[in-house]
Amino acid sequence: MKMGFSKSSPKLLLAVLCLAGWASVANGQVTPEQQALIRAAVPDQPRGEVKKPRRLLIWSRSIGFQHPSIPHGAFATREMGERTGAWETTETTDIRMLLPENLQAFDGLLLNNTTGPWITPLDRDLVGRNESKAELEAKLRQSILDFVAGGGGLIGYHSATDSNYHWGEFGRLLGGYFNAHPWHEEIGVIVDEPEHPLSDSLRAERFRISDEIYQFRDPYSRNRLRVLMTLDTATSEMKKNDIRRTDGDFAISWIRTYGKGRVFYGSLGHREEIFWNPTILRYYRDGIQYALGDVEADALPSRAVDPVGYQTLFDGSSLAAWRFRDGGWVIDAEGQMSLAKGSGYIWTREPFENFILDLEVKVSPDCNSGVFFRTAPDNPAQGGFEIQVLDTAAKPIAGKHDSGALYDASAPLTNAMKPAGEWNRMVVICDGPLIQVILNGQVIQDLNIDHWDTPSRNPDGSENKFGTALKELPRRGHIGFQDHGTPLWYRNVRVKPLD
Repeated sequence: MKMGFSKSSPKLLLAVLCLAGWASVANGQVTPEQQALIRAAVPDQPRGEVKKPRRLLIWSRSIGFQHPSIPHGAFATREMGERTGAWETTETTDIRMLLPENLQAFDGLLLNNTTGPWITPLDRDLVGRNESKAELEAKLRQSILDFVAGGGGLIGYHSATDSNYHWGEFGRLLGGYFNAHPWHEEIGVIVDEPEHPLSDSLRAERFRISDEIYQFRDPYSRNRLRVLMTLDTATSEMKKNDIRRTDGDFAISWIRTYGKGRVFYGSLGHREEIFWNPTILRYYRDGIQYALGDVEADALPSRAVDPVGYQTLFDGSSLAAWRFRDGGWVIDAEGQMSLAKGSGYIWTREPFENFILDLEVKVSPDCNSGVFFRTAPDNPAQGGFEIQVLDTAAKPIAGKHDSGALYDASAPLTNAMKPAGEWNRMVVICDGPLIQVILNGQVIQDLNIDHWDTPSRNPDGSENKFGTALKELPRRGHIGFQDHGTPLWYRNVRVKPLD
């Protein structure tokens, strides 16, 4: 039966879609005995204060392999929300629920063992719509990216990473792509940071569990993700067929931020019994509450918080790592790198290619400056990259010439700049073509610079000032701070080469 929906009644549309979605998921096989096991394992209390009523959309569409544990994941998630009072759930496979007018009604989106190119509409999804599959898919992609960047949570169970390989931004958003599962047996797990707010409920530094264990490929990287659980290679069988990674890095769970939003992924959940394991349900409860905004946790990437490998560029005692005009940049009485008017740019003596740059910066009122990287000092305007540093904290939306922008090329995902006179922490991560900028704990740029393949043109069709396509700019160059005639200060500047 064909249904027509009025734009003037979004609540009615949402109710009908929710009902349709519930039927598609609830028909799965969760036996009464399994329901009892799940209810017995569900935690009784929320991990943190529930700051406001939360709504979680469980998306369970798979194009390809259908995990038998899909209904168990949906049932356990609903039971956790009801028992703890931390969230209420809507379960669906109706792609219309992912359109912005419907998705915005939720605080989080949970990808429940999804597989395949589910972002691509099926024929039935076009019924009643006057648009092509490509047009609808473009809307759906942007809807999800905007939802998370605007503060929505994204949660993935198990095969959520076995999805949408044709959509590179999805892989970066979630954190990586599936790349075979050598293990389907009991394995050892290392809890990378037992004291982390999302790990301490595991109550162990190591444990053993039986499930199908994934390995991941690009864009997975500890340069981009805070990894919380890893396969213990010392206590797991490492002579399995199809082990493809050579670095021993087999992550199991991680978190990250994206704009104002938060992402939590756990690869456990192939087997149904994962969803009546009390330890894993406590951990998933905490991860969901983190994504929804009720649990605070540091999500800076693992390699960024690891002190090993950093080189000090400025610690308040010396400017020896820099080249600049005599007397222009000074160390003031508070141990800050301070700019005097007319000083000119300041550049690192050493060039860097792939690196993590970690610094703090404070601006004066109406300040206009920038952090340059992979740049030629004799041609900074055209010979490298600049992250804008300006006094634009009061702007509700930052553009391509405001603080956090990749100058003239990409607006920040969100305006995370603090007001003039307050310190901001900025982390810039360059890893081949991938550039990530984290400002005050929020990912404000998450780019593949290879997409800028046309001179004077951005991927969105807008013009930029660069006579050379950004893709063609050197991948190795100097780090520098701009003199634009207004005071600003830096401290705790360090860099970790990744080459």
